[in-house]
Amino acid sequence: MIRAMAGLCLLAVSSVVLATTTLTDLDFRQGESGELQVDLTFSHGVPEVRGYRLDEPARLTIDLVDTTNRLEQRRMELGIGGVEQVTALEAGSRTRLVFNLEGPLPYDTAQQGDRLRLSIGGGGAAPMVTAAQPPKPRQAPSAPASGRPTIEEIDFRRGEGGSGRLIVTFDRAGVDARVREAGRNRIVAEMRDVALPASHDQVLDVSDFNTPLRRITPRAGRDGVTFDIEGSGEFALLSTQSGRQLTIEAQPVTQAERDQRVRQQFPYTGERITLNFQDIEVRSVLAVIADFTGLNLVASDSVTGRVTLNLQDVPWDQALDLVLKSHGLASRQEGNVIVVAPASELANIERQEIEARTQVETLAPLVSEYVEVKYARAEDLAQLLRGGDGFGLLTERGRVAVDQRTNMLLIQDTADQVQEILRTLGRLDVAVRQVQIEARIVIARDGVTQELGVNWGASSTRGFRAADDGTFVSRDINPDGLNRARGSLAVDLGSANPMTSFGFGYLSGDILLDLELRALETESRSQTISQPRIITANQRTAVIRQGEERAFQTISDNVPQIEFKEAVLSLEVTPQITPDNRIIMDLVVTNDSFRDVAAGEPPIDTSSIETQVLVNNGETVVLGGILTTEQLSRLAKTPFFGDLPVLGRLFRYNEESSQKVELLVFITPRILEDGLAIR
Repeated sequence: MIRAMAGLCLLAVSSVVLATTTLTDLDFRQGESGELQVDLTFSHGVPEVRGYRLDEPARLTIDLVDTTNRLEQRRMELGIGGVEQVTALEAGSRTRLVFNLEGPLPYDTAQQGDRLRLSIGGGGAAPMVTAAQPPKPRQAPSAPASGRPTIEEIDFRRGEGGSGRLIVTFDRAGVDARVREAGRNRIVAEMRDVALPASHDQVLDVSDFNTPLRRITPRAGRDGVTFDIEGSGEFALLSTQSGRQLTIEAQPVTQAERDQRVRQQFPYTGERITLNFQDIEVRSVLAVIADFTGLNLVASDSVTGRVTLNLQDVPWDQALDLVLKSHGLASRQEGNVIVVAPASELANIERQEIEARTQVETLAPLVSEYVEVKYARAEDLAQLLRGGDGFGLLTERGRVAVDQRTNMLLIQDTADQVQEILRTLGRLDVAVRQVQIEARIVIARDGVTQELGVNWGASSTRGFRAADDGTFVSRDINPDGLNRARGSLAVDLGSANPMTSFGFGYLSGDILLDLELRALETESRSQTISQPRIITANQRTAVIRQGEERAFQTISDNVPQIEFKEAVLSLEVTPQITPDNRIIMDLVVTNDSFRDVAAGEPPIDTSSIETQVLVNNGETVVLGGILTTEQLSRLAKTPFFGDLPVLGRLFRYNEESSQKVELLVFITPRILEDGLAIR
């Protein structure tokens, strides 16, 4: 009796420690200013109150510390003052009231005896104000020490494929976090020695994201923080921790995928059986399992011993496996017959069977087979059969010969091995796919040339002319009585091939002065397109070349020799067709051209591209471009006179030229279907 009373007293003390008061009633009404007034009634005084607001979605959370919940309704529809509903939750020794709001609203609290009045709204979206703080039954927990890790941010996102991703960020790295599945549709994440700020101590409803996760509830305890994550449907859990972040991801899976994963983790699929035996012979247990399954069972004479087992509702194949492993036994099923024997004995039986098959193959008669190889080289396949590259299909007695004229194989081996060889050759002797590679090599040239100069001189009826050195000498008189100055100009600095010229003359007595301005401006645009096209087999290198070859003379040991040098446009390509019908190409493209010189070894201008690219079938890729710009400025003048201001232009010749050359290479590969020829 005394012990019973002591137990009751201990139970009462424990209840007081766990919860000092009880929430017994909740009344609500609309206040004079349109606000919501909520009256909370407690059994043993008003507890410590903590309030938190969430703007998006708009919610107000009121935590009643050390309080149990005795309300009959867990959820109540309100519809007053912008407050839609209230939900009462109990977790451990704490009761939480969650108010769903239409928008951010202010609130305050006031104590009235054993009642607490909570006013929400009525003053616009203002900061929270606490009107009265109820007496604290005990000291509130202090803020976490600076040496304790703290949660900085809790973020939830929808990942690829509809997965739900919870990201928890700490203020430092090295947090001890453990994530596990706790039953069906529930995940628990434990973060030891971690503090949870009040701003993050709230339930997250993530059902609107349409992921396998529905609700996330963080809970702070003495040992750290625990996240209770509720889910729905079938999902696969994946958690990673890197630096200051912990990522918990739930990926949706189908029922078939989940069953497959369960089968991989638990390979037993037999009908469930219950076995409860004390000190029974192993043979008897095997007989019970055989009767249960309807299979025939053969036990070796070496199967002995006794076993005690108590198995409740387990697959029969798992029960059989447990019994066999406990006595060093093994089983082998052939049809509907199960053979049970010691593992070493079964291994010897299998070894003897292999040796017997080897002897049969040794004594088996040899047969010959003629194989006509269609697409491959018979010599390559013969080398493969003999054991090239570490692979061989012929037995010790087998042989293979090649008839290169007809590209045929003569195979001699046992009948079974010949059939295996024929199946292998059927997979290898197939038509190799082909690729057509078309290249466009574009050379674009753009040039501008400007020339400006002056020709002038003098003529006389007295038989004088202007010499090249500027002096006048005697010459014959033309029939018209004038000696023209053309060809013997005093200044000849005009354009050699003028497009426009302007001249005038002045005659005074027997002297004629000629002046001619000559100018030339040339614009040139040219585009050269080379379009080499080639077809090659998969993974075979192909080369196409086109160009010219020039001969030149060299002297070696005082003996003249004729050598040749070539400048070609070439395309070298090695294609590889991928399983998804894309093409990997190793490309070498060169475009060489001779530079004009008078004699000797001709120099060559070279442009080349060497690269590897991955291209979709039929698409065009630009490998690259080379842009060359050449600018020329030339000035010819008469000394002294060409430097005179204004008049110096009569003694000068100017030439300005600019040329741009651009090289572009376009490659288009196409996989050729059977029977498709180049067009």
